[in-house]
Amino acid sequence: MADGREVNAFGKLKLGDALLEVLEQEGYSQPTPIQSRLVPVLLASANAVASAQTGSGKTLAFLLPTLHLMNPDGKPVTHHYPRLFILSPTKELAQQIYEVSRPFVQALGFRAVLLQGGGKRAEETKRLEKGADVIIATPQRALEHIEARHLDIKSVKHFVVDEADMMFDMGFVSYLEKLFGVLGERSQKVIVSATITPRVVKLAKTYIKPLRRIELDPPGKIADTITQYLYPVVRSKKEGLLAYLISANHLKRVLVFVRKKELADGVADGLREWGYKVGVLHGERMHLERKKTLLAFREGRIQILVATDIAARGLDIAELEAVINYDIPHVKHDFIHRVGRTGRAGKEGAAMTLVSPDEIEQLADLQKVLGNKIKEIILPEYAPKEVKSRGWLIQAPQRRRRKASVAAAGKEKHSGPLNKKGKKRKTTKRDGFKLHDASKRSASKPRRSRGRK
Repeated sequence: MADGREVNAFGKLKLGDALLEVLEQEGYSQPTPIQSRLVPVLLASANAVASAQTGSGKTLAFLLPTLHLMNPDGKPVTHHYPRLFILSPTKELAQQIYEVSRPFVQALGFRAVLLQGGGKRAEETKRLEKGADVIIATPQRALEHIEARHLDIKSVKHFVVDEADMMFDMGFVSYLEKLFGVLGERSQKVIVSATITPRVVKLAKTYIKPLRRIELDPPGKIADTITQYLYPVVRSKKEGLLAYLISANHLKRVLVFVRKKELADGVADGLREWGYKVGVLHGERMHLERKKTLLAFREGRIQILVATDIAARGLDIAELEAVINYDIPHVKHDFIHRVGRTGRAGKEGAAMTLVSPDEIEQLADLQKVLGNKIKEIILPEYAPKEVKSRGWLIQAPQRRRRKASVAAAGKEKHSGPLNKKGKKRKTTKRDGFKLHDASKRSASKPRRSRGRK
């Protein structure tokens, strides 16, 4: 092996020679912090719930030790049956785990099968019938095969739930509970995510005993390799600013995030008019189409990928120069996952966020999670007039009360994501401002005399 120091770094984790050889061939030099912490715990056959930054190497952190335990001596495998079951919330993340695991799985003589919605179920069934040691699946498709008796997971020795908090956000908690109920009590259970929420902790304590908890970074922590920028912008000028930032920074590969799939299509069409090669990724695109789009983006045939938060988790795009947030996500922690698509594996990356005046309150809430303010850059051609000299967008909430009340009054005329017809809007500070103003108006009116007629 070429570099003794690098070999010894992974060798200290007490992994088998076959895995160490693949690590060298795949260009993994030394373990990341989450790998150094989690691998020994799982090698000791302990159950665990672990969190670390996006891009920190969590996939290998659970993959390496579980594969080692399945075949510690690297002996030829003659009988194939489900031993490792990895659950992923999205097709894209499941596909990525499958691609990362394949060289390690093959080196130990195992077979891996990918089960995902949008895939051909009949073909998946044939692969399962031939025998598989590693199952990588999305929740609904996994249960479909289990209920059809194509897959028996009672013999599974290692069960991993990846991006557990996203499982809750996508409404998969009932699927998780069913799967935990089917698994044998002696199987090793692992929950991994970039953010461990109270709901995830409750699930873990219910189904995993005893439990080791590993947290490398506090919630809201973003890698130091990522430089963040905030651009105040008039909403109608967002598309122009987006094209300007891509051109001015000479970005060759950029991931643009938007909240809604309809907006993703519109932004993509607008960028194509500027002459860019653009791909779109959201939940309503067919699985095969999404797969082709991701491949084209990875290979550089597409310069810009416009995506909803379906792409915010787990996707590892090599040489991704920048992430641009066209808007602030509904779920604050999704911002962390969005930004984490760049600046991975120690490489430098940039994250640019476009914020219009109607997103001020969302920005304030986001910065509470982040714990620090994002550097603001004002471009007079695109910024709102009130921002050019005052920088309202990055002021603390208590110093923006007058501005916030004005924004709230303006939003009464236009329905936003929090007050659509048929949905209950969350009470905010703006409601307090309205009540305060109403009380002042009533106090200023002259009172009528209550004397007898």
